[in-house]
Amino acid sequence: MRYIESRRKDIGMIPARSPYLQADCARCCALCCVAPAFDAPQGFGYDKPAHVPCTQLREDFRCSIHGERAARGFPACETFDCHGAGQRVTQQLFGGKSWRTSPELARKMFDAYFKYRALHEVLVLLELAIPNALPADRALLQERFQSIDHLCDSGAALDPSVRTGEVRAQALEHVHLAMRRASGAS
Repeated sequence: MRYIESRRKDIGMIPARSPYLQADCARCCALCCVAPAFDAPQGFGYDKPAHVPCTQLREDFRCSIHGERAARGFPACETFDCHGAGQRVTQQLFGGKSWRTSPELARKMFDAYFKYRALHEVLVLLELAIPNALPADRALLQERFQSIDHLCDSGAALDPSVRTGEVRAQALEHVHLAMRRASGAS
C-alpha cells in the first residue's frame, strides 16, 4: 500500500496527506505492535492475542526485524499504516507515556488507539475526497473533516457516548455521495 501510494504521489494521482495523518513511529510507543491481535494467515508471522507485545518488539519500541519483515513472514507490517493515530494517542492524549507503565494505562491507551485509528482512517478518506468533490459537497466534507478532527484534538472521541462506528458510517456515506455526484458531473 505505501509503495502504491508513494507511486501515485510521484505521478500526481493523489495529493500528499497532512503530516499529522502520516505515521511517525518515533513518536509512538508501538501501539500497533501490541494493541491488535495478529493472525498469521493475514501476514503477521504468527498468531498473537490483542494487548500482548509482538515477539519482535524491542524495549525501545522498535522492531527487531524491521528491515526484513516481509522475508520473516510479516508482510502485513510493511503495509500497515495507522495514519498518525499512534503518535496522536501517545503524545497528545497520554503525554508521551507508554502502555508499559501500568495495566490500567495500557487498557486506556489501547482503547484510545482503536478509536483514533478508525477516526484517522476516515480523516484520510475525507482529505483525499475533498479536492475531488463538487464545491457544495466539498464544504460538507470539510465540515465533517473538521468535526472529526476536533473530536480527536479535544479528546472527546474517548467519551463513551461517541460511537466511532456511527461517526465513521456517516462520514463514509457523505464521501460516497460526494464521489458519485462528482463522477456524474464529469
